[in-house]
Amino acid sequence: MPESNSVSYQQAMENCAREPVHAPQCVQSIGCLLAIDIKGEHIVAVSENSEAILRRSVNELMEKRLDECMSDDFISQFSDARQRLKNGSEHEILAWSDGQQDFFSRVYFSQSWLVIETEPDSATSDLKRSCYFDRALLDISNAKNVEQTMQKLCQAIAELSGYERVLVYKFDDDWNGRVVCEHTACEAIEQYIGLSFPASDIPSQVRELYRVNPIRYIADVDTEDAMIRYADSLSPTRLDLSLGTLRGKSPIHTEYMKNMGLQRSMSVALFDQNQLWGLVSCHGVSAQQLSYSTRLNIHSLVKLAEQRLMLHKQFEADRFFDRVEESRKALLDRKREIKSPQHLLEDEGDYWLTLFEASAVALITTQTHRVVGDDIDVSTLQKVRVWLNENHGVTGLFTERDCRLSELRQAVPELPYCGVLAVSMPVDKRNQGWLVFFRQQETEVFRWAGSLEKGDVREYQGRQVLSPRNSFKQWQQNVDGYAPVWTSVQVEAAKTLAEDLAIGASAFQIEKLNQELTEANERLEHLVHTDALTQVWNRYHMEQTLEEEVKRCERHGRNLSVILLDIDHFKRVNDDYGHDVGDNVLKLISEALDKWLRSSDVFGRWGGEEFLIIAPETDLESAGLLAERLRRRLANLQFDKVGQVTASFGVAELSRSESRNSLVKRADNALYQVKESGRNSVEVSPGK
Repeated sequence: MPESNSVSYQQAMENCAREPVHAPQCVQSIGCLLAIDIKGEHIVAVSENSEAILRRSVNELMEKRLDECMSDDFISQFSDARQRLKNGSEHEILAWSDGQQDFFSRVYFSQSWLVIETEPDSATSDLKRSCYFDRALLDISNAKNVEQTMQKLCQAIAELSGYERVLVYKFDDDWNGRVVCEHTACEAIEQYIGLSFPASDIPSQVRELYRVNPIRYIADVDTEDAMIRYADSLSPTRLDLSLGTLRGKSPIHTEYMKNMGLQRSMSVALFDQNQLWGLVSCHGVSAQQLSYSTRLNIHSLVKLAEQRLMLHKQFEADRFFDRVEESRKALLDRKREIKSPQHLLEDEGDYWLTLFEASAVALITTQTHRVVGDDIDVSTLQKVRVWLNENHGVTGLFTERDCRLSELRQAVPELPYCGVLAVSMPVDKRNQGWLVFFRQQETEVFRWAGSLEKGDVREYQGRQVLSPRNSFKQWQQNVDGYAPVWTSVQVEAAKTLAEDLAIGASAFQIEKLNQELTEANERLEHLVHTDALTQVWNRYHMEQTLEEEVKRCERHGRNLSVILLDIDHFKRVNDDYGHDVGDNVLKLISEALDKWLRSSDVFGRWGGEEFLIIAPETDLESAGLLAERLRRRLANLQFDKVGQVTASFGVAELSRSESRNSLVKRADNALYQVKESGRNSVEVSPGK
């Protein structure tokens, strides 16, 4: 996009980033607003259009008790809704009648007041519309892939709502949005598919608001909003309407819509693993009221599509790992001749290049190197290895896609790649090797829907801001210096292959160096039984040990308990601070728990952020006390950057004639109960 060095232009950009996304003291006139003081239950705020909606003027409502002004039907439902809000509900929706008119009300807390937004129920008993919704649920559920899911979603929303254009656009790493799916009512409607919209169109405060309230609805850009009048007791406080649906229209956003030729709009956020993934954006070029119940139906369809998108994403990841598994079987095939890692790379390298969409893949150690794909100079590879060891030797992982920001490119300027995925091979401490994938930079083509002109700055409410764009003429921009993003699935697969190569390397050394058989066997044993990240026992070792302990208890009739623990909200640590920090947290927790346990206990990593403790000669009560002691100690630890990290514990004691799988399953069920009830606690299984 065009850049500017103009101070006024930059200041205007900053002001726009801080601009409120809705008029803070008014609501759209399709409904009215009341707010009550929850202590006295008196009305302390009323929108000026209350008479048009509720047939009661502002003066008739202001500072009156709510039960004096609203119907019995509303009051009876409101009492239950208020209790649910106090128990943690984000908002409540009421469908009620005053005897003459049906209404929908949305109730939520704003600071220490309760806000009630009310709209007349304009929905009709329309069998055709109901059939649209039922068919849409089925179509979205049966969609075969991500693209089909989005297509069915856009088409269904258009049929339900009458919007002339419904599109899905996905955010990139810089928060620009690209239209990846679109449905239009007729050919006369301008097509946006494939176009990108600049991040300034949906600035950061708007994106944050979508996390609070995923729906934004503007009924009519030409209808004047209704001002909110406040009781003297509320002054100078003003209500936060972020959770509401009637928020007044921002004048700048209204002008933006008019410049696009839109009369009405609705946007619904799409999330992936609690991260804002994109928006479903509905555009109407003609005036048409959309009932509250229809908007709820649209939100339900989006939530269903959200779940389907996550499932399709997981299916794609599973298919990718199936292809990786084929290569792993070839690497570790016991029937084949044992080969060096270099020869294994030669055998599988071309397949990996296709799998990881890479230009070259290299195996780099102190003594040796091997490259498949593009030819890379030996000295360059060794510089890469040295830099990786010095800067990422502890974490064992490095990814990069930006030539201009790459520290590796600065250290090794002759390296001709933008994309790098490097995973360490834990062969031994003296010879840390790296499996490295390289990608060439690609020219990314952006087809922009309009641009921000350099001098398009104006005065608004005493500040300079950028005027809403009045042109959406398409233009193209070619961006160099980037490689495609390494996905989390590719990173995990690379880790797995590197570990397999490490095992292959150990096996080759055993075969080749008989005189060092003892040392080689120790390294292999370490790889097989020890978790590579935390250096505690891995799941394979724990399963073997537990099987032996169960048999021993059956022979001698002794007690045996297990404790299964899971780090609470660990995904947030990875999302907020990065996997490097997350891995370090796992290491430190493993070290701490290992020190706190008794010498008779066996401790290992069960998978991901789960750990298992085998407690021989320990009954259920003692195991529960041990788990509680560990929970308290862990909760008192402080981690750099992350702060406090807690864990949930499930405890079970071996019953007579019970298998190890059943024992662990009961501990897992107890752990699940802790998660359901709030985490950071201990749950004891009552027995088989």
